[in-house]
Amino acid sequence: MKWKKVLLLVANYKTTGYDFYDSAFPPLALEYVAAYVEDLVEVVILDSKAANLSLSQVKEEIDKFKPDLVGLTVPVSSAIKNVLNYAKIAKQSGCTTVIGGWHPTLAVEQTLSSAWIDILVRGEGEFTFRELIQKGSPKNIDGLSYKLDGKIIHNPDRAFLKNLDELKLPSRHLIKHYNYKIFNMNCDAIETSRGCPQGCKFCSTHVVYKRSWRPRSVENIIKELEIISQNKKITDVFFVDDNFLVDMKRIKKLCIEIIKAKKNKRIKKNLKFFFQGRLDAMARYPEITKLMGRAGFWLVLVGVEATDEHTLKKIRKGCKLESIKKGIQVLHESGIFIMGNVIIGVNLEDTIEDILITIKKTRELDLDMPSFTLLTPFPSTGYYNEMKEQGLLLTEDYSKYNWLNSVIKTPNLTPEALRILLFLGFFYINYYGGGWWNKVRLLRKGLKSRGIRYTFHPIRWFNTARTYIKWRKIVHYNLRDLGKKRHQIKFATLKEMEELKNA
Repeated sequence: MKWKKVLLLVANYKTTGYDFYDSAFPPLALEYVAAYVEDLVEVVILDSKAANLSLSQVKEEIDKFKPDLVGLTVPVSSAIKNVLNYAKIAKQSGCTTVIGGWHPTLAVEQTLSSAWIDILVRGEGEFTFRELIQKGSPKNIDGLSYKLDGKIIHNPDRAFLKNLDELKLPSRHLIKHYNYKIFNMNCDAIETSRGCPQGCKFCSTHVVYKRSWRPRSVENIIKELEIISQNKKITDVFFVDDNFLVDMKRIKKLCIEIIKAKKNKRIKKNLKFFFQGRLDAMARYPEITKLMGRAGFWLVLVGVEATDEHTLKKIRKGCKLESIKKGIQVLHESGIFIMGNVIIGVNLEDTIEDILITIKKTRELDLDMPSFTLLTPFPSTGYYNEMKEQGLLLTEDYSKYNWLNSVIKTPNLTPEALRILLFLGFFYINYYGGGWWNKVRLLRKGLKSRGIRYTFHPIRWFNTARTYIKWRKIVHYNLRDLGKKRHQIKFATLKEMEELKNA
């Protein structure tokens, strides 16, 4: 079969309840894929999330464009059920359906079991998808899984591209009519490396990339930043690398070149950046971290994960608590806004008392914007395999894998208790001694305007207040106790916690 018209579709989903994860991100993966088939077929990227389109509106767009093939991406596991609804309308319109992304790569058999999916792209999709379009059949193409006569066929894995500088740049012109806002800023995205050499037990990055890490050169990155800078409405760029700071010497060179390019007006002077990184890397290289602040990096998303040495070692985080605290200090000195997350239940041995102590310690870490999520064992991770074997995994309905629903039980805690503890942490840092004090400190600190704008944005506070009203009755007693006795918490018992769920 030869396809002539290809629609690359972003499903409209909202699954997590967190502002950041529910934002409409530029669909970088689809932009890369489009760059590799534009010379072969007519390509359209339809971002129904950015445009806030309903299923019926997407069907209208499909009927209007009449594609032969629809490609869909699943960036997070909790979106899979929603994405399959879009695959259904594409399939019913007579299109071949191809799915790719993080979740399908980790859960191939389960994803292909859907009647609405024909072909699945595992891992990196650029060359795999191009070869599929060229040949018109999934047979003998590395990196593909597909169905044939009711059976699922798995072709061999495709080898990773060694030199990422050889990649074509993303086809941004296909999404120029969409407006992407992250942290209330007009944003674009860039990927400067792929993979991560770490092996954290809760993370799936090392599973997908087999603990490899491949960087792009600084020259290649600057070239793309110059292109992004030509878009006058873009004020911020998100470096989407899973671990941006693997090679701090590369970061130093990049910052120097960004400063030069801004001085020479090849990159907009006011263009700012945010990224994901590890605190221990910034602790080891304080001068480079300060250089990042001067180059325009204003915010970092960090995974603290745990607040005690025993748990950090158990989850294979690869760093010590001392380096986490040092990294936070270095970031404050560099003027970089810190969003840091701690995972509730990441130590399966934790009791209620242990988690309440974790909540207090998180507050004491002095993060600009601390947050909590529940341990969520995504497919193929160390936790997923272990908990499935032990019977601690309660469901494989991935729509519930959103960091807020408790899909596990532990030896000491019920799923209801875990979820209530999550919201206890949420309220403690936002209302009782954490949140308001934190915002006063941010103002005193003289943080860059972007951090203040996000922290005080009315939409964010509306969402926070709405969540507070929803959960106030459930957590009021424990929260009041936690807030009034910050230095000597009277711990609730498991029985009390279970009684609260019905309050």
